[in-house]
Amino acid sequence: MNISFNNLLNKAKIGLNQAFGHAKETLYSITSASSATVQQIADYVRNHPDTRITTKQYLGVTISFYELSKDEMRYYLETNNGKILQLDVHSLNHSVIAYRSYRDQLSVNTPVKFPDLQNAK
Repeated sequence: MNISFNNLLNKAKIGLNQAFGHAKETLYSITSASSATVQQIADYVRNHPDTRITTKQYLGVTISFYELSKDEMRYYLETNNGKILQLDVHSLNHSVIAYRSYRDQLSVNTPVKFPDLQNAK
C-alpha cells in the first residue's frame, strides 16, 4: 500500500510541476520576466482579444466577469469598476493562482512566483 501511495504522490508532483512549468512559460511570454503581478495578469486577460466578457448587476453594483482560455491556461477575472475582486489561473487543470481581494494580504502589485517542485520531497 505504501508503494501505491508513493506512486500516486509522484504522479501528483509531476502533474503539478508540469502545470507550474507551463504557467511560468506563459507568464514569461506576457511579462518577459520570471514572475508577474496580479495586476499584470489581470491586464493581460482584460485586453486579450479572445477574452469573453460578461457584465451583471447585483444590488446596483456592476460586476464584470472575464474568461480566457489560451493554450492550456484558463483565466478567470472578476472586477468592480476596474478593481480586481478575484483572479484565478489554471494550468493543466491545476490551480496556479487564486487571488481574492477580500482575503489576500498581497497587493495586486506583488510579484507572484511559482514554487520549484523538482526538489520537493
